Amino acid sequence: MNIRSLLLVIAGFAASFHAASQFTPEQFKLRESLMESMALQNGETVDYESILNELETLQNQPVDLNSAREADLRRLHFLTDFQVQSLLDYRKENGNLLSLNELPLVYGFTDELICLILPYVTLGTDADTSNFRFREAVRYSHHEVILRSQRLLQESAGYTDVDPATGQQRYPGNPWLYYVRYRLEFNKNLQAGITLEKDPGEDFFKNSNRGGFDFYSAHICLLGQGFIKSALIGDFRLGFGQGLTLSNGRAPGKSSLPLNVVKRNDDIKAFTSADENDFFRGAATSAAWGRFTLTGFYSVKKRDANITDTLPGGSICFSSFQGSGYHRTAAEILDEKSVTETAWGGNISFRGNHFKAGTTFVNYHFDKVREAGNDPEDIHDFSGSDLFNLGADYSVSLKKLQLFGETSYGNHHWATINGAVLYVNKYVSFSMVYRNYSKAFFSLHSDAFSEGSVNSNEEAVYTGMVIHPVLKLKISAYADFYRFPWLRYGLSAPSSGSDYLLQVDYAASKKLDMYCRIKFERDPEDEAGDTMIIRDVIHMRRMGLRYHISYRLTSRLLLQNRIEMTRVNPVESKISRGFLIYQDAEYRFEAVPVVVDFRFAWFNTGDYNSRIYAYEQDLTSGFSFSPLYNEGFRTFVMLRYDVTPQLSFRVRLSSTSFTHKHTLGSGYDEISGNSRSEIKLQMTARL
Repeated sequence: MNIRSLLLVIAGFAASFHAASQFTPEQFKLRESLMESMALQNGETVDYESILNELETLQNQPVDLNSAREADLRRLHFLTDFQVQSLLDYRKENGNLLSLNELPLVYGFTDELICLILPYVTLGTDADTSNFRFREAVRYSHHEVILRSQRLLQESAGYTDVDPATGQQRYPGNPWLYYVRYRLEFNKNLQAGITLEKDPGEDFFKNSNRGGFDFYSAHICLLGQGFIKSALIGDFRLGFGQGLTLSNGRAPGKSSLPLNVVKRNDDIKAFTSADENDFFRGAATSAAWGRFTLTGFYSVKKRDANITDTLPGGSICFSSFQGSGYHRTAAEILDEKSVTETAWGGNISFRGNHFKAGTTFVNYHFDKVREAGNDPEDIHDFSGSDLFNLGADYSVSLKKLQLFGETSYGNHHWATINGAVLYVNKYVSFSMVYRNYSKAFFSLHSDAFSEGSVNSNEEAVYTGMVIHPVLKLKISAYADFYRFPWLRYGLSAPSSGSDYLLQVDYAASKKLDMYCRIKFERDPEDEAGDTMIIRDVIHMRRMGLRYHISYRLTSRLLLQNRIEMTRVNPVESKISRGFLIYQDAEYRFEAVPVVVDFRFAWFNTGDYNSRIYAYEQDLTSGFSFSPLYNEGFRTFVMLRYDVTPQLSFRVRLSSTSFTHKHTLGSGYDEISGNSRSEIKLQMTARL
């Protein structure tokens, strides 16, 4: 037996069982970290589904670590560029991996990281996919169909109130959500899919939706044919550089993954979620010549916007884009697809062994005129019917140091982000990000690292670290210091703030792990007072403390407990406190392929300021991540039944009961009573 084989046996014995046993808690922590970092971005509508879809796709089609190229490994977003290059170097020096148990021998691959990536990777001998042959399409084709439906069990006011002008209900449709998704893959060279959705309250095969569903999306994509990397017709998303110039969707920001600050976009992605506005519709293609890659696209689509006025010359104005996707009331239907967005542009990039540079440009034209608001914070906002964005990005790997950044131009102003990640050794890593976004910079599809949801009017310095001081212990921390040079919504003057997080993870054994987190925020906001003409900017101090433990009692029973406390200290106001306690249980039956997930939670907060977020297990590609506040109980139970490896069913019942409430919600969404309950049903079939 050679040295490599001996080390492989030792590494496998020490790590593989630990990794396997920790799969569920690790995946839970990963998803929760990603969802938390997105949910805290100032309440903007966030497309969680695209992130979860990507994780699900990776789980169903894991990356082959032996045949994967650098671009394939970059799909594993929780791998850093250093770890990607380290794996490639290991393969180059030692040949293909003999087993997944060999991963601990790859420099930079900790036990925790291996636990995280195991569900998304494999070692296989895939058929040659370099040339697509239609006669082999059937043999190597994969089909997936997802049918989903859900509704609130209580009836809201929108289904009972009648519009006196029309004599119809405010919400004309039924309270069910209908969702259908079909995906087809031929030999990993040809992909196609279609998504259909009707939201609760929307018409179905009548009135405003005589064609049936409210939203239709489709695409067909050809991959890896000669110098053509990808060619797509239909609905798609784009991402380049650090997301400052052009990036669809909403990627994770600050989280308990302090090194997750580098975006690795540079590609065309088929659009598969139900977000009805944030995507492109048309054609896109990417071609490679040597070390150069050229991407071009053209898109024309209608999107929701708030129509406000008609100018004397006949031009129609709108104040903002709408992102909810709901088209139930007359006002919502009036805003539906009211603005046509035409976009075209491209990217050219050069990639060396340890260096990458790219340039991105995109031109937008709207058939109506966007007006900036009349409030002081809006005077620098984009207005007009044409927008041009141009940016340049780079990434440099110098052994254990990675440098990255992007500078962009839009709305006649500049924005820049630059950062570094340093891997001192297997046990110590640091990250740093500096960003400076002009108060008037505007990019329609922008998703760079930031404090808020808009990449403008912000200057900040972020530092993070991950340390493994002793075996089984990991310390993660970050600090972010930011300022807003100009006014923002809810801020009547330039201001500054800060954000800190410290988390300690302890893997006590292969059946037990836990973590403790403390988070502190110093957020600027206007002082309360209806009679004040000019309000002072004060700082809201928020502190949160969380303890979470996961333990596997048997091979079939996994338990998780959490206690979380918050304390919000407004200036000259009453301190608001809150807490959350929950018990999770997952039980896998032995005789039948059924898994039951259950949670019981008790929460009590002083008000919305001391709200607490808690990610919940949900349907495949679904999510549940609403804030809990006031006093009450939250429960859910989910049944997962895998009839065969190709056919599965999911049923989920959830309920939130409030102790001192008689009505819930407001407006047309108001519910009589103190409980809100929901049922979700899903069938997934794969061939």
